[in-house]
Amino acid sequence: MSEDRIKLEDWAQGIPMRAGPVSLGLYQPSPETAEYWQGLERKELLLRHCGHCNRHYHPKRIVCSDCGASDLTWKHAAGGGRVYSFSEIHRAPSAAFAASAPYINGIVRLDEGVHLFTRFIPDPGPVKIDAPARLDFRVLESEWQLPVFLVG
Repeated sequence: MSEDRIKLEDWAQGIPMRAGPVSLGLYQPSPETAEYWQGLERKELLLRHCGHCNRHYHPKRIVCSDCGASDLTWKHAAGGGRVYSFSEIHRAPSAAFAASAPYINGIVRLDEGVHLFTRFIPDPGPVKIDAPARLDFRVLESEWQLPVFLVG
């Protein structure tokens, strides 16, 4: 396909994702996750839990993938985990993140077995794969209080 038929986007300043009038993004609570977001306001990390097989799930889960139960409840996460993966961001994706750069995002594997995307804070650090991580809450660039994990 020739370049004149392709509209090339400049992603350097970030491009908001939209579906019609709805903004798609991390901070869009949905009915099945409302209690999760309310918990964050109280500095509580809530996970979905299946009482039938004792599995924990990401907050968006509405059915147990092991036994098929649909009566999942909310349980408090213990607050511990380990660094599963991470990336240190030096070039902010938008102006809102510029003051925070460099910062570290990644995936934490909670003690309950759930993997969550998060911000890692070296405390005292360094962030490395399989390093122990403990839950904290911070108001980040979005101006929302979110779970972060202190490493070290």
